[in-house]
Amino acid sequence: MLTRLTLLAALSVTLSPAQRSIDFEGRYWMPQMTARLRVEAAGLGTDIDARHDLGMPDTNFPQGSFTFHSAGHQFLRFTYTPIEFAGDQSVTRTIVYRGTPYTFGTRIVSDLQVRHLQLAWAYQFSARDGLVKIGPMLEADGFLMSSRLQAPALTPAIDQRESLSAGLPSVGLALDLNPHPRVNIYGQVAGMKAGSYGYFVGSDAGVKVRAWKGLFFTAGYRTFNLHVTSSPDFARLDMRGPFVGTGWRF
Repeated sequence: MLTRLTLLAALSVTLSPAQRSIDFEGRYWMPQMTARLRVEAAGLGTDIDARHDLGMPDTNFPQGSFTFHSAGHQFLRFTYTPIEFAGDQSVTRTIVYRGTPYTFGTRIVSDLQVRHLQLAWAYQFSARDGLVKIGPMLEADGFLMSSRLQAPALTPAIDQRESLSAGLPSVGLALDLNPHPRVNIYGQVAGMKAGSYGYFVGSDAGVKVRAWKGLFFTAGYRTFNLHVTSSPDFARLDMRGPFVGTGWRF
């Protein structure tokens, strides 16, 4: 009987909601962008600057995440970020995309998309009664990319598209500071280089404040540096900027 009570007590502690939590968070990210790409066909192609050649401005994006904090020192997080830039301007030089030339003065309507899917797992060691938590982090990053250039005023109109999917594991570090039960200051960085196929490095730092029951607010700074190469084609996208968000902890 005593053994059963002991097991039940241990199980109740292990499954205690106070030791486990689930966060649902939505963010609004406001980055500055630098992007370049090259897509050849029949050996023809030029390096294209998304901002200067295509007129793509900085754009803000939503972001959604789900995080499971275990009873121990681990967390598992899934994040989805739909990234999309659009441009509409007349080119000031001749560019070649997928073997098709767009001559000087041609109006180009363009679109660049990256759907970023991120799965992260971290194990953090605790110090000073949980005030500081730090440990290694592993990530699996997926990128669904597409680009499109249209010249609707030409006869016949030109409409060229290209799609590319890539996946990359990355390793990094996760740090948490908890100066107050309602305040969490965190920093995370991870990246990986895949030989001649490119690299990805991302970082996320901010503060999370629990305002009422499970409601929390967050603000911080995020960076995103992606370079994918399939020689001679490549796509390079660098973004960095602040974010604000809110969420609920169960």
